[in-house]
Amino acid sequence: MRIALISCTSRKKAYKCPARDLYSESPRFRLAYALAKLVADKIFILSAKYGLVPEDMIIEPYNETLKDKSAQERRAWGDMVLNELRKVSDLERDEFIVLAGEVYQENLLPHLVHFWLPLKGKRQGEWIPELERLITLERESDKVIVLHMLFNGLPRLDWTMIDRLPYQNGIYIMFEKGESYHGMDRIVRIGTHRGQDRLLKRLRDHFVKEDADGSIFRKNIGRAFLKMTSDPYLQVWEIDMHNSENERNYGHLINEELETELEAKISRYLRDNITFVCFPVDEEAERLRLEEGIIASLNRHPSFGPSSNWLGLNSPMSEIASSGLWNRQGLQGQPLSDEELELVKWLARFGNDSYRNNTGRRTRVQKAEDSVRVAVEATGSQGKTADDVRQYIEKLLQEAKMIGEDYIDLVSGDIHKQMGMKNRMPQICRIMYEKMMPGDEVLHTTPSGKSSTIKIRYDLRNRQGKEIVK
Repeated sequence: MRIALISCTSRKKAYKCPARDLYSESPRFRLAYALAKLVADKIFILSAKYGLVPEDMIIEPYNETLKDKSAQERRAWGDMVLNELRKVSDLERDEFIVLAGEVYQENLLPHLVHFWLPLKGKRQGEWIPELERLITLERESDKVIVLHMLFNGLPRLDWTMIDRLPYQNGIYIMFEKGESYHGMDRIVRIGTHRGQDRLLKRLRDHFVKEDADGSIFRKNIGRAFLKMTSDPYLQVWEIDMHNSENERNYGHLINEELETELEAKISRYLRDNITFVCFPVDEEAERLRLEEGIIASLNRHPSFGPSSNWLGLNSPMSEIASSGLWNRQGLQGQPLSDEELELVKWLARFGNDSYRNNTGRRTRVQKAEDSVRVAVEATGSQGKTADDVRQYIEKLLQEAKMIGEDYIDLVSGDIHKQMGMKNRMPQICRIMYEKMMPGDEVLHTTPSGKSSTIKIRYDLRNRQGKEIVK
């Protein structure tokens, strides 16, 4: 399920009415609501006074904003909203479209797994035009225009930013200076990688490593440069010297000085003229299919094509010159289906935001818990006291805090098992409750309050760091 969260606004109706109408005095809210109706299954308003408000809930006008509240008050507000959100959604599985400023999202995002921030990086003065653009994108039926609008709206990278990518598997979309399509930067290459965890290496092969036999993109740029000047060395350039047999047979033809100069020229051109965006795709088969689908969708569109000054028009490869893409494979493949286009939009939006903000959060917490469990198990499972339980829980809390987590969820049965205890569940539960502080929350309990399923979320942000018992 997709859930839109829209922040409240200062402009309101002067009378009690449904929330979607109360804030409709604001042009920004009207546009955010219009976008939410296009992309979400449910809509809630984040109200500084009332917390999480269903769009049809009737509420009174008020004059209150989170910006005027202290950090502690905002955290309390965030806890209240999260408690309500858990009643109507699944924070682990549902997808959240957050149309709100920093103060409204700061205490919510760490608890969400899948989310998209349509207004991320935009100043408030840019919100209205960005919302208008996104609404236009959602209503657009031309797949090639949608792809350009989608990818032009992602954070743009250049060759110096490759290492900033927070994921290792994905698809990259390239743009070239001077190329435009419907007033946007035109897509000139789509690429991905075979094998796992090779996205960054593939990008470095293109921009950094001066070896055209290791990058078909570099090879194609070099071909165009040589063809422009009718250089006969093009015949040698075509030979893949990574092939040992080719190297034995034709290695004597290599002009090292010319190739060094040409590789440097290619690097300068790529670094000065090519920018790119990426989106994560974990599975290889899915990467290859979506890459082909995007390439074919562009190539088969009657209005898609290069400018009269595009370097690729000099390519000796007719597929490149005629398609307007630095791609030869996939041109005649199957274009994206409607469902695949939606998947691309999902991965580009939710994938990028979730990866960039929550990368490895659960993995890091699990590693911290595992390291503590191993240390405890090494001491043996017999003769553990209440103090041992307190020290174990404290160690879990402090380990999670040290790696930057805002909270950690602990389950009584897990602790009982990890410590190798027998018939000590009431003691475990009692100490778990004992360790609670303001801001902590019991996520699950039972009538007895002493079962193996007791689950407590410990807020680590205001906890003082204590020395971890070794």
